[in-house]
Amino acid sequence: MRTRGGSGFTLIEVLIALAIASVALAAFMRLTGLTTSNLGLLEQQTLAMLSAENALAELQLRRPLPAPGNYSERCPQAGLRLVCSLRIAPAVQGMREVGVEVRLEAGGGRYLAALQTRLVDDRQ
Repeated sequence: MRTRGGSGFTLIEVLIALAIASVALAAFMRLTGLTTSNLGLLEQQTLAMLSAENALAELQLRRPLPAPGNYSERCPQAGLRLVCSLRIAPAVQGMREVGVEVRLEAGGGRYLAALQTRLVDDRQ
């Protein structure tokens, strides 16, 4: 009886190679999905930071400064519906601490960007 030399792959070897390739492709697809979702969040945070900077710039130009307290206003940016929450503290040594937090209008909870600064109080 003659035996044939093995010049090809066995079925088991092919199945193992396919299993390894499918695991690698699944990992690549998951990585691509995570990158895409992170990119969306990064875009939202960038637009929120622009809105926060705009809110502080508008406040610097407004004279006299509004009375101390908490204020909320819509601050859309590039079609993204955002809300800016301003906190103006009472004056200390002629300066007021001002903070702004930016959230998604529909999101509520966690803020996307926050900035703080101190402004000269003209009322004194």
